[in-house]
Amino acid sequence: MPSAAVLITDSSACIPRPLLRRHDIRVVAIQVVVGGEEFRDGVNLNRRKLYGALERGVAVKSSAPSPLDYLDAIEAVPEDVTPVIVTPAAEFTRMHQNAGLAAELSGRRVTVVDSRSATVGHGLVVLAAAEAGRRSRSVDDVVAAAEDAADRTELVACMESLEHLRQSGRLPAMAIGFANHIGVRPVFRMRQGTAERLGLPRTEESALARVVREWRAGGGPSAERVAVFHAGRPERASRLAALLGGRASFTTEFSAAMAIHTGPGVTGVAWLRAPDLEPDLL
Repeated sequence: MPSAAVLITDSSACIPRPLLRRHDIRVVAIQVVVGGEEFRDGVNLNRRKLYGALERGVAVKSSAPSPLDYLDAIEAVPEDVTPVIVTPAAEFTRMHQNAGLAAELSGRRVTVVDSRSATVGHGLVVLAAAEAGRRSRSVDDVVAAAEDAADRTELVACMESLEHLRQSGRLPAMAIGFANHIGVRPVFRMRQGTAERLGLPRTEESALARVVREWRAGGGPSAERVAVFHAGRPERASRLAALLGGRASFTTEFSAAMAIHTGPGVTGVAWLRAPDLEPDLL
């Protein structure tokens, strides 16, 4: 029987490179096409080039790692180690489905865990599992830690505008144009495989204040780990970290592949609630 686990995730997890190296976390890259050029997120995708392309209206799209991409990652793991794949919530992407298919094709013991979150929230689930792996060589303990963290992960963020939702077709162009004209900065939350709008502040200050308020109400000050993130706005992320009272464990840049959908400027915080706090009671 394999005696230990190795974690596999994707580049949208936004885990800083030092932590990836420390925990030997394997990363499968999301594919991104910018104006006909193909790139791998986290490998050769230049964030500034991507953000510039988005601002100029250049066609940009991303695609989830395929079952074969996950299978390659599985096969790179030594036979005496069990791969544990942690994916974003199945409601947000095909990655969970693709990872599950790869696990079936591999013919070896592979566990696939749904983080029930995305981006940095997803990354916190991976890190919780990695830390369990450092404490115990039991694969079951690693999987249990990931599933427990998935139940306690919170993420709240604000977008710079609604402009980049135009391509999704989910909002009328006229409504987006009006919202941008009056300076709306949507605040949203991800929890348990759902994304919900929390408010439409009119200024950057009020948007950040709403993020901090949600963090406090959601048990942020007593959280096990807190991570601030941003897409090309390090100064705004520093302001948010200061408003959180220095509780951030680290600050990381938003995955460029995810910024395709939100646009540059998204800024937020993800955290793991203390085990004794339930979201319905907050």
